[in-house]
This record gives sequence, structure tokens and C-alpha cells, in this order.
Amino acid sequence: MAKSFHQYSPRAQVAMCAALSVMGFAAAWQVLLGPDQVQLQDRRDRLAIVTTEVARATETARRLPEMQQQVADLELALQRTTAVLPDQKDAQEVLRGLHALASEANLRLSSFTPKPVTERAEYSEWPIEVGLEGGYHDLGRFFDRVAAESRLISVSSLHLKVNPQLAGSNRGLVLASCVATTFVFSASPSGGRP
Repeated sequence: MAKSFHQYSPRAQVAMCAALSVMGFAAAWQVLLGPDQVQLQDRRDRLAIVTTEVARATETARRLPEMQQQVADLELALQRTTAVLPDQKDAQEVLRGLHALASEANLRLSSFTPKPVTERAEYSEWPIEVGLEGGYHDLGRFFDRVAAESRLISVSSLHLKVNPQLAGSNRGLVLASCVATTFVFSASPSGGRP
């Protein structure tokens, strides 16, 4: 039969009280403090993540002036590139430029015939057949000035012959024809450059 608590020896009563206290403490820990410990650990983990993100953001903020300088340098390089490879083809601008270069070199621009554009991945090649009349050395000065232009122009298919109307004279006039190819940025599918 079951004995009453008072019937046990004092040593057994202390042991039972201690066991009940331990079980009560364990139950209280599980019910009351256990969820708080889990929540506290979750918050510590979140704090570690946020601290890492803050450190990363602080490093980014520290490098901001450097990055702004790089952006300014890249924008300047883009402006220079645009001068070399413009966004759009402009026949009048190219004609004016070649005519001015020819005039400076004492040549006459006798013909200017744009050819079909060849599309490439990042740019388009726009060949223009050009006819020139003048002195042989003037032609050399013209090509030297074309090479010094800010706009990128490639000269190919150069053909020279003596001007038949002046074949008997010693003036040294030549007729030249060549293909001057200029380059234009191709528009991207997203609508071109920003």
C-alpha cells in the first residue's frame, strides 16, 4: 500500500523534495525559459547578420568617393569614345569634315559616295567612297590629317592615277579614290547607350 509522505524517513523526504524540485525546475525551464532561450539565440544570429551587413555598408560608404571618381573618369572616357565613335551616322558631318581636311591639304573632294553599313556586335562600319584631286604630297598631308582626327576613320582601297587632262604638264596632279570607313556605335536592344 501507499505510504503517506510523513511515513518516509527524513532522508527519503529530502530526496523526494529534491527530486520534485529538480523536476519542477526542469519543467519550468522547458515551459517558461526554453522558448525565450530559442528566441534569444535567433536574435543573436540576426544581430550577427545585421552587424555583418552594417560592416559591409560602412566599407562601401568609405569607398564612395573613390567610386564616384571612377564613375567620373568613366564618363569622361565615354565622352572621348563618343567623339571617336559617335552614336549615329551623320553624312553631312562626315562630308563637312572630309571636305575641310581636303581643303586644308589643297585637294579637291571630287566625289563622296556612302556605301551600305556593315553591322558588328558593338558598332557599325560605314564605308564611304571618296574621290580626291590634287598634288601627290597634298594627298599625303590629307591622309596625315585624317589620321589625326578625333573621329575614327580607316582608309582602304587607295587607287592613284595621273590626271589625264594634265598628262603633259609637270604639275604632278593625281586622281585618287579610296574607301574611308567610319565607325558608329550600334544601338543595343534596350534602346542604345544611356
